[in-house]
Amino acid sequence: MLESGEVEIKSSIEAKEFDEAIKTTLENIRKNFTLDGFRKGSVPEKIVREKIGETTLLYEAAEYAISHAYSHILRAEKIDAIGLPKVSITKIAVGNPLEFTIITAVVPRIERFDYKKIAVEENSKPIDLPIVTEEELIKAKEKTPEVTKENLIKEKEYRAKEKKRLELIDVLTKNINVVVPAVLADSELARMIEQMKHDIERMGLKFEEYLKHLKKSEEEMKVEWRPQALQRVKLDLALSHIARQEKIVPDMIKVEEEIKHAKEHHKDIDENRARMYFAHIFENQAVFEFLEKQK
Repeated sequence: MLESGEVEIKSSIEAKEFDEAIKTTLENIRKNFTLDGFRKGSVPEKIVREKIGETTLLYEAAEYAISHAYSHILRAEKIDAIGLPKVSITKIAVGNPLEFTIITAVVPRIERFDYKKIAVEENSKPIDLPIVTEEELIKAKEKTPEVTKENLIKEKEYRAKEKKRLELIDVLTKNINVVVPAVLADSELARMIEQMKHDIERMGLKFEEYLKHLKKSEEEMKVEWRPQALQRVKLDLALSHIARQEKIVPDMIKVEEEIKHAKEHHKDIDENRARMYFAHIFENQAVFEFLEKQK
């Protein structure tokens, strides 16, 4: 186990198996290969091989062979991997075994994490009862005439609950003892940056211009945001751990309802990715509800 929460695996694929991967890869390339004077997919293998080059063919075949062998390697090594692996090829040649090194993050082990005790302590802290004064009600009625005192009380209750949940999140992430795999932190950081780019573009701005306004580079922003990305990953690991320990699962009926609703607005939505996303949201929601019931 590396300090980054990753493992390094040195492995190989037999020469015969790699040669078969080369043949399969060449045939797959040939099916879509076009060349003047030939119909698509009818260019002879020898010409295709010459055109794409031996090096390109070998590395594409290596990618094909390793991707098919990866799950078998994990089972054989009894590794509970997470995220995308980093692959380095150390020996590659026709008629020889394919040798390579894989570095992959593993699901972190979480020990001595008494989340029930943390939840009980947080839940025992007093909450200020929401009170709405006549002055507040009058001020709210310039802005929104149909507002009522009950609406304002419910809004304050919601804010108090959110504040309490944020405090619980803070304590959970501070008390979980876990090595965050670098690949997970990198992935979350990239997601945060992409979300920011998307939000800025929706406002009609360009990300590069926004960075110039802040007088920062993208790399400087990544350095600045990395602690926040680590905290988010820690929270995700904490909630996933609690869900596994307590056998908490998302309400799949609600998940399917959300997918149906999403398809009404985005007809080309990827259902599998949407299902994973909503299942994750509802599972986390169920975990928070479990923690907030601990007395």
